[in-house]
Amino acid sequence: MLTVVMAMSQAGAQTPATDPVAPAPAAVRSTPAYPEPYLPPALRKPLRDATTGPVLLRYQAMQKLKKRFDDADLDGSGTLTRDEARKAGLGFIDKNFEHIDTYQRGNVSFDDLKAYLMQRREEARSR
Repeated sequence: MLTVVMAMSQAGAQTPATDPVAPAPAAVRSTPAYPEPYLPPALRKPLRDATTGPVLLRYQAMQKLKKRFDDADLDGSGTLTRDEARKAGLGFIDKNFEHIDTYQRGNVSFDDLKAYLMQRREEARSR
């Protein structure tokens, strides 16, 4: 029986041993089995970056406005007349058409609208 035990121990030495206590590979350890319920403030990640959040929201809002502007441009000219803005339900453009159309052309481009919105934002900040 002693020879059987010795033979088994030698056979085990030749094959790689799997240690149940050995650490798991990095890919497996990426999420802990039991996450800590509390992390100190220094280790917490912010939910969002405060500097890019408002910029991202303005970008998304501007993209939606651009889509509505393009959809309202029935003749495909890249500009809106007051009538096109009114028919599309773009009341803001309709009400402020004279201020947006600074060159008095009778139509406004999306760049004209953006310039007007930036001007209003600057005016609101200076108050």
